[in-house]
Amino acid sequence: MADITITRAQYDSLLAAANGDTQVDVEGLQKLIDDANGITRYFLYIRWQDLGGQPPTRIELGDGVNWPANQEFGLSQETPISREDVDIVLQTQATNPVDAMVTSDRNGIVGWTLLDDWDFVANAT
Repeated sequence: MADITITRAQYDSLLAAANGDTQVDVEGLQKLIDDANGITRYFLYIRWQDLGGQPPTRIELGDGVNWPANQEFGLSQETPISREDVDIVLQTQATNPVDAMVTSDRNGIVGWTLLDDWDFVANAT
């Protein structure tokens, strides 16, 4: 991994965020730093149900508000996300995952697709 360069103001903002300053837009700051350093970040939102567990109640696919936090994961990395990357998340984060779905929508509202139907090549950008 190459070194990353940040400005003094960005450094001060990172320290403020680390110390609990909720006024710092961490995602915006990350985007600025990534752009300045030529970093492309890939994202995939993953949801599943656990076999033998209770299905989430009163959930609509577009509404992630009620989805159990222990059955979802936002995967972000600097390389295109592969099926193997998702399988590792499911192995490490889920108990007995079934019906896994993914979307590249960071808000988890649209584009939910069954994992086996997701085109990792077409959605790598």
